[in-house]
Amino acid sequence: MGFMLDLKSFFIMLCFYYFNCKDIKPVRQSASSQKFYFYNNVECHCCVVILQKIYNTMKNTSISEKGKKPPKAFKKAKINLLETIENIIELAEDSKLDKELFKKAKKDLKNLSDAFQITIDQALLFAVVVNYSSDSRIRLYNFTRFFNCREIKLLRMESDFEALKERKLIRIKYDKDKDARYSISNDVLNSLKNNEIYEPEETKIEIKTLNDWFEYLAEAFEAFNKDEITFDELDETIEELLEKYTKFDFSKKLKSLKLSDFDKRLLICVCHLFVHESDDHIQFDDLDDYFDTRGERLLKRFFKNRDTQLFEKNLVDWVVENDVGHRRVIKLSDAAKTDLLAELDLGVRTKPKKDFLVSGDIIEKPLFYNDKEGKQVAELQKLLSPDYFQSVQDRMKDKGMQQGFSCLFYGSPGTGKTESVYQLAKQTNRDIFIVDISNTKSCWFGESEKKIKEVFNKYKTLVKNSDVTPILLFNEADAVFGKRKDVSSSNVAQTENAIQNIILQEMETFNGILIATTNLTDNLDAAFERRFVYKIKFEKPTVLAKQKIWQSKLSNLTDDESLKLAQKFDFSGGEIDNISRKTAINEILLGDKPLFEDVERLCSEERISTRAPIGF
Repeated sequence: MGFMLDLKSFFIMLCFYYFNCKDIKPVRQSASSQKFYFYNNVECHCCVVILQKIYNTMKNTSISEKGKKPPKAFKKAKINLLETIENIIELAEDSKLDKELFKKAKKDLKNLSDAFQITIDQALLFAVVVNYSSDSRIRLYNFTRFFNCREIKLLRMESDFEALKERKLIRIKYDKDKDARYSISNDVLNSLKNNEIYEPEETKIEIKTLNDWFEYLAEAFEAFNKDEITFDELDETIEELLEKYTKFDFSKKLKSLKLSDFDKRLLICVCHLFVHESDDHIQFDDLDDYFDTRGERLLKRFFKNRDTQLFEKNLVDWVVENDVGHRRVIKLSDAAKTDLLAELDLGVRTKPKKDFLVSGDIIEKPLFYNDKEGKQVAELQKLLSPDYFQSVQDRMKDKGMQQGFSCLFYGSPGTGKTESVYQLAKQTNRDIFIVDISNTKSCWFGESEKKIKEVFNKYKTLVKNSDVTPILLFNEADAVFGKRKDVSSSNVAQTENAIQNIILQEMETFNGILIATTNLTDNLDAAFERRFVYKIKFEKPTVLAKQKIWQSKLSNLTDDESLKLAQKFDFSGGEIDNISRKTAINEILLGDKPLFEDVERLCSEERISTRAPIGF
């Protein structure tokens, strides 16, 4: 049975869970249930609507203190800016924009225009936008109502609005009907509160190609994800990139599409995810952080009803998936990739930085195997050589057989399983997409299944966009390849089994290269074992192999010394590597070449021979 907590207690419990109780795993239910459940049967009844409002408020506030950049210091104004603006507003309301207004407000308008180096008309319009600073959707009719004048008078001042935008004192956005909406940024508002003259920072970037453009955009998105810039600053960066770099066909074509602000923002985000993350399987959760509260509502409607121009103009497509729940997934259309991104050199496109290892960045190292595993690794290396691999795949296809190769590297810790994957990738010029096992496990119900599905979707996109098929590496895969559990035992077991079922389904139709490493083969599920074509057991090195490892790590050892160490200490390759590193550190600190006796002493200290008993 569960028990009921009030909202305050619920948040205290969440904090306690986050910092202390990793075994308590919350499960997110639908908003309609008004409940939060925990895997250990703790149940909290509370208002999800309130939590959602708190979350939205937190998400749309300014940047957090952590990593917050210091505010720019502006020049102090010689007048009281807010008081001057207030005087102008009092005189301008219901003035009909007649000549009398400009006579009465002459002094204040002149002071404001001199302070910001703008015209009298621009000073008046700027004051009105400041007056409506709490509203991000000021339209032309708001100005006509405020001044009590005909719209034609304001249309004649359109160039003044544009000049204020160019000066970055106001912001102008257009909806799908091309109606302008005016607002003011937090930076401008804060400078006014501090009685300072706002001066926009010049963006000192060198953008010569569309690749550079998207790289700079990716840096802005990354800074936003790290809370280093605000939502408004991200918005301004995107607008500046579009306005400043009109030389690219991408910018020209984007402008000619005449998209609404929402559709334009959505298309840019989808392009960014494709270019920077090679992502052709984009879901709501990949996008919602890049929209404000109103944009998030439109995004939900988009995923539910296809309510967007992007489908009509063949810029995005649905991705068809046969998984449970039929999640809505989109991708940039092939037509958009060909036309909109024609200037982009996809050959030098940025690979996903996270969990992605480029073969050229791998340091080549000599590895020493026992005879049996050495022959198996050499056979696998031959298979993975680009020309040979493609030939084998073609023949397998002709025979109607599965074209992918799944390999299991198993054995004791420190026997070189992971390093062997790296060196195979290096020798065959293959990049590695490393699966972060911990990242695929989520405390929220349904999230883990989605994450593991995304792993395979992203890998498929990488294969499609790579000249040489990359390796999908599940390192230390015990957590996801273990024996399936009784689903009646817990919700955790149900989730883990669901993850395993997805992996098993993917392996059935897998056409790439998957390598999993594990220390615990006794726990390997039989269904997984059958799906691995190659299984290589990494034994602890023989005396001869250990001698070669010692000589490669410590070149100053004689043959007799390396043989003595190999015979005396039953070390794995990883343990020998540890000792060689400690030897190098001691040499740096003491300035002397280590003697054989020093190496022997380090060997004797490598293992903890005795352990204190735990418990009773």
